[in-house]
Amino acid sequence: MIDKKGRIFGVVSLIDLFAVVIIASVIAVVYFNVGASGRPVVGAEQPVYITFFSPALEDFTVAALAENTPVIDDINGTFLGTVVGIEIGDSITFMPDIHGNEVASTMEGFYSVAITSRVYGGLSGGAVVLGGNVYTVGAEVIIWAGRAKTMLNISDIRVEE
Repeated sequence: MIDKKGRIFGVVSLIDLFAVVIIASVIAVVYFNVGASGRPVVGAEQPVYITFFSPALEDFTVAALAENTPVIDDINGTFLGTVVGIEIGDSITFMPDIHGNEVASTMEGFYSVAITSRVYGGLSGGAVVLGGNVYTVGAEVIIWAGRAKTMLNISDIRVEE
């Protein structure tokens, strides 16, 4: 298998094979740590406002929301800021009328809610990166805000001006 000159099958030197393995290992380490690792390119952290919206939350959930409380992602524990605003309105649901047309209506005991939080985060192409997680407009998240745990959609991400 190894001849007198130290070649495997008379073709490749052991030293050459060892050098190729070392070079390939260095390239792999550099690629996965610096190159295309799937991590977003993030700018410097800055104050960001994230608005979460639900068209219909139960009245007891709305009553449990509170300003100046932390917003926490229930799935991974990421801090999503501090509640700086809560807007409550009539619930928004769509139901078919007698002609089959979808019409907006409200439901008793439910309210639409927009919760705005303020957090320091890195922006990456219209998304905010917090705790290594990427949050985008339209994403559905389960959050804790005050004593309320609820599922909302991110409706806006904007930089503090």
